[in-house]
Amino acid sequence: MRAEGFNAVRTAHNPPSPAFLDACDRLGVLVIDEIFDGWAKGKTKHDYSTLFAEEWSRDVDAWVRRDRHHPSVVIWSIGNEMFERTTAEGQRIARELAARVRALDPTRPVSAGVNGAGKNGHWEQLDPLFAALDLAGYNYELAAQHAADHARLPQRVILAAESYQSEIFANWAIVQAQPYVVGDFVWSALDYLGEAGIGRVFPPSEPAVKHWEGSMWPWHGAACGDIDLIGWRKPISHYRAIVWDRGEKLYAAVVAPTPDGRPWNVTPWSLPPTLPSWTWPGHEGKPLSVEVYSRHDAVRLELNGRSLGEQPTDRAHEFRAQFTVPYAPGELVAVGLSGGREVERFPLRTAGRPVELRVTADRARLRPDAQDLVYLSIEALDANGTWVPTASAPVTVEVSGAATLLALGNADLTSMEPYTGPTRSLHQGRALAVLRSRDIGGEITVRVSAPELKTVTLKLRSTVR
Repeated sequence: MRAEGFNAVRTAHNPPSPAFLDACDRLGVLVIDEIFDGWAKGKTKHDYSTLFAEEWSRDVDAWVRRDRHHPSVVIWSIGNEMFERTTAEGQRIARELAARVRALDPTRPVSAGVNGAGKNGHWEQLDPLFAALDLAGYNYELAAQHAADHARLPQRVILAAESYQSEIFANWAIVQAQPYVVGDFVWSALDYLGEAGIGRVFPPSEPAVKHWEGSMWPWHGAACGDIDLIGWRKPISHYRAIVWDRGEKLYAAVVAPTPDGRPWNVTPWSLPPTLPSWTWPGHEGKPLSVEVYSRHDAVRLELNGRSLGEQPTDRAHEFRAQFTVPYAPGELVAVGLSGGREVERFPLRTAGRPVELRVTADRARLRPDAQDLVYLSIEALDANGTWVPTASAPVTVEVSGAATLLALGNADLTSMEPYTGPTRSLHQGRALAVLRSRDIGGEITVRVSAPELKTVTLKLRSTVR
């Protein structure tokens, strides 16, 4: 996430692990440290509401005392979308929680994530709740409410505690223009297990429904992240980095075609699916939508050396352009232009048949404590070393020596394959294996194989540093 351009994280919706805060301290990532999802009114059976009255004070004390010496923690959050947020009881709880946090740490502001006043409520009913806080956290309400709220309550400091991917540019523009709006936190940075179906898209033949409506089977996770379940950045994450001017200047991706050519149906948490690929077998001659994100003045799109035209990508065009291109295999190149001159190129090349696997370990050494982990990214490549997103072969991972295979997965949140088995199908040509060290040191041998592909063998070590 740090490499992607994020400089802050809101934890959701419970205190993070100390190891997470240690990492944020080390990497310079700011943290909104959050303790509760709900308060006294329950959201599900047997949730914390059954203990809230008796335990909240003791838990708040333990939370703040544990985390207040972490320099990464810059904001305390005392709740998220609490059911009693418009009531006198909710306002009383907010005041008590905020006062207790301030008594333990008067140096950091107190906030909460709030998502509106409920079905029959009015937004202004939340004013007493926000008055108990130092920072008003708006979940999905920034664009609609910030201007009127500032006119009504000019001292209120606001942040977008949750936002949709589709709000990237709009929220960036608000933050740039309004000093009383201090940041934007997307829901969510990462895909995750749980909230089945949030962020999924629907084919033209199916109506889009929210994740709490109807059956989402076989979905078992959330697809609303900027980063997929196995750690690969989605194109939307590159657009976010370009909008926020975090170093990237140019990126291109293709909207996955629907079965009948009509648009995808989406929910507020989803966008049409895109891939940074020019490998679309079976679509020869058919139009594909190509999105180009750019911090340059304009972009030109070229297919096999032939220009397909130029479009502006300045702020007025939200740093993006869209081209319709009849698919033909080869090389598609987005060219960044400044003052009419070429300054950067971003190529997408058609992949051939998969012939080998690339296996990349995030590090070569583990600690022999039966707790240390190493992550192995697995990709299918063609003869030219190009990633093959259509590859779906089953991959088998065998581990011997001073580590064991902990998990093997892909980014497909509809897959019914187990995460704990030694074999898993590639999804979009990729998978991820997680190894855990044993309590003995020594060499670790990892063998990764797939039918008709070259087997890869890696040597790692478990040793006391």
